[in-house]
Amino acid sequence: MSLEGNAVQFGLLPVTLPRETCSVEAENTLRRLGRFPHTDSPWLPVSTLGPCVIFAHHSPKSNDIWGVPSCYAIRVAISQEQYEKIRKDLVMRLSTTPLPQHNAAEQTELPNLQAGDLASAFRWVIENYPFSEDEAERLSMLYTENFDKNGPLDRESYNGIMPSLGIALQYISQGPSFLCFNPDETPKQSQFPSALLEKHNVYPLYRGDHKVYLLSAEESNFAFEDEWLSHGRDPVDFVPIMADARSIRNLISRNSSTMEGSAGIEVKKSTLSLSDSEGLVQIEPEDMAEINPQNLNHTPEELIHWVLYSAITGRASDLHLEKYYNVARFRARIDGRLRNIYTAPEEMMQRFIALIKNYSNMSQTRQEALDGRFGLSIGQRRVDVRVAAIPCRNEMQKIIMRFLDKKDGIKELSELNFSQRQSMIVKRVMSRDQGLVLITGPTGSGKTTSLYALINSVNDEGINIHTIEDPIEYEIEGINQTQIDPTHDLTFSNGLRSLLRSDPDVILIGECRDKETATSAINASLTGHLVLTTLHANDSLRAISRLLSMGVEPHLVGDSLAMSQAQRLVRRLCSYCKQPVAQTPQITELFKRQGVVRENPDAPIYMSNGCNECSGTGYNGRVALMEMAEMNSEMSDLIERKATQTELRQTALKMGFQTLYQEGLIHVIAGNTTLDEIKKVSYTAF
Repeated sequence: MSLEGNAVQFGLLPVTLPRETCSVEAENTLRRLGRFPHTDSPWLPVSTLGPCVIFAHHSPKSNDIWGVPSCYAIRVAISQEQYEKIRKDLVMRLSTTPLPQHNAAEQTELPNLQAGDLASAFRWVIENYPFSEDEAERLSMLYTENFDKNGPLDRESYNGIMPSLGIALQYISQGPSFLCFNPDETPKQSQFPSALLEKHNVYPLYRGDHKVYLLSAEESNFAFEDEWLSHGRDPVDFVPIMADARSIRNLISRNSSTMEGSAGIEVKKSTLSLSDSEGLVQIEPEDMAEINPQNLNHTPEELIHWVLYSAITGRASDLHLEKYYNVARFRARIDGRLRNIYTAPEEMMQRFIALIKNYSNMSQTRQEALDGRFGLSIGQRRVDVRVAAIPCRNEMQKIIMRFLDKKDGIKELSELNFSQRQSMIVKRVMSRDQGLVLITGPTGSGKTTSLYALINSVNDEGINIHTIEDPIEYEIEGINQTQIDPTHDLTFSNGLRSLLRSDPDVILIGECRDKETATSAINASLTGHLVLTTLHANDSLRAISRLLSMGVEPHLVGDSLAMSQAQRLVRRLCSYCKQPVAQTPQITELFKRQGVVRENPDAPIYMSNGCNECSGTGYNGRVALMEMAEMNSEMSDLIERKATQTELRQTALKMGFQTLYQEGLIHVIAGNTTLDEIKKVSYTAF
């Protein structure tokens, strides 16, 4: 019997998995919920969906799900070939650290819930799922905050609390008849145009002989079906498979990416020699699929579009165009590292520069440092591109472009993965009626993202929020945003004085660049306003010294400062290929010395490996390390008498303060990153 026939017979979802291993998340969740199997051919854990485990088998008659309560077990059908390969991988991984013979979770009484009652399902999960105390408190707090702000939560709101939580809750309340899946475990497809999938936010999970199983956040997709059939295609039976909307968007973006390494002309060392008004650029994904970057017969504009499309779909934050020996090369910054994605003969360099300057309404002069921006439309996706042109030697120029995604750039607080302690600090600080909140860190560390998430969390019709920025990076409805304009003498300091006459409750200042702006911000925070701003400092406590060195009076800093936060971005381990390694005595001593306690001292940490999903780097995406120092009366007294950094740190540590390095070690324990990645913040260790 075919895979599809086998699945339909038992009411399961047929799946062809993109990888033939058990994911690390699935293994960890299995250890939390399950015990050693009682048969030789149990269902195999392949992925997770919120708190649930996705199990796969080629023979649905099997009943052994490792003792995991059935309400947490989502079953799918796979081929026997895939089953055997995954089983071999799992046996090898569990041989070093076997599962226990018994697990208390197996005795969990199944819930008696009304189908679709997500609120009751959430309460039941909080009471019965083996969350840690901190995890349960954090989820409950996020639920309460969302409920108080928006009323009863829908499925997408639960997904915002924890990835795919809303989908999992509906499965728990409705049972196996509710077909759902994790988009991260979906193979690439080529049948449906990316633009059509992006427009309707759907994605084909499996195409059988009679049906197409379609990942969707909606239970019906008539608009997609009508548009697909309107082009004269044969009728198809589409089966909706429920999934998290954001995860589907990310999946479509990954599938659309054409970046498979450097493209363009071949570069050998032996051949190298020295030698708006805001516009809108539209790029159609279908057109990009027809471009072969190795073929230089394409026009420069087509090649520029292909490079922009490749960089953005490849998750680049920046794109550099520069002359390198006798070639023009494009390098994209992906996960914080520059990577060569396209090279062309140097004769095309000036054409590329002229095109980008035309898009940005910039002068074609080569001797000036210029700034500009333009809008980019890729299907339904809108990206703002900030452009800088820098003169270089031999009358050449370098072009640097920064991408700001208008759709996914603004985060909810729940997406920042705050710990329980951090969530409580943010809740206390953002509920104040006055005070100064500092976000510190180097360029590209996510300061703006954090600021927008904070002010968006209090964006309510009863609160007047006003920002003054340079430039306005993300537009948020309900918030008044002002762009500084030095030509008309609208600077941060002047603009802030005018802004105070607009009856604001919350003020965001893009950056404290000088004493005048810093003093104005502090005075505003002392006169009944909550002020948020950024500052360049090495860590959260050194931000205090930075303010004092700018000439701000110590007693003003002590009275006004509510919280100082430092952050860095480190690369996130690829969930597909990260490898567990045993913890050495030296690493154990490091955790002990830094005061980071592990619930299971024998649990492994993870190292990077490399696979096709992460282009061999071992990393995919980035995770934020956040160091939060909340002020109290004792800290304020120390600031007023200009205490040393050592005194400030000792007092903060007594209050539960954790350094950037400690936060990094916590992420290492969680399997999010590696010790090598957090070495950059080791200077904050003690």
